Amino acid sequence: EKKKEIVSVLSGERYGNGLAIESAWIGNRDYSAQLVVPTVMEFVNRFEGGIEGIKKRNHDCVIQMGEMLVEAWGTHLGTPHHMSASMVMVGLPSGLGIMSDCDAMNLRTYLRDFFKVEVPIYFRDGVGEDGGVTGYARISYQVYNKVEDYYKFRDAINKLVSGGFTCADLSTSTPGSVV
Repeated sequence: EKKKEIVSVLSGERYGNGLAIESAWIGNRDYSAQLVVPTVMEFVNRFEGGIEGIKKRNHDCVIQMGEMLVEAWGTHLGTPHHMSASMVMVGLPSGLGIMSDCDAMNLRTYLRDFFKVEVPIYFRDGVGEDGGVTGYARISYQVYNKVEDYYKFRDAINKLVSGGFTCADLSTSTPGSVV
């Protein structure tokens, strides 16, 4: 009797014919994910320590890149090293004038459009706290990243700051466009 109450989450031409028939469509038996398991294991095992080695490498590298950025910008990381996995929040220079979520989004768009840098930017209210940092970039490190990715980001921010750029230079109505 309880079997009648169990239904497939999929609806279609077989709906209402019972769980076995509703679930019998070949799409529910797609084994393609299983076919790549040997390739995945081979890839993971290329790294010293396997998956744990990858996690450690990603953590160590993101901390190293985060420290390189905060040293270049005179800011700080958003959390202590031990509280980060493969992502860190990096304080952006206060000279960028990030004063709102809109500024953060416009800066992200500007970096993407003009420097080919894709990085999430976040506004943090609290002018005057934390040395004036009101914007953070969330960086991560994965097996496919290169050190040059972070240098490109560092250099883009340095160019903006040295050129006197602020988020006030960006239009609030059109993300990423210069006023």
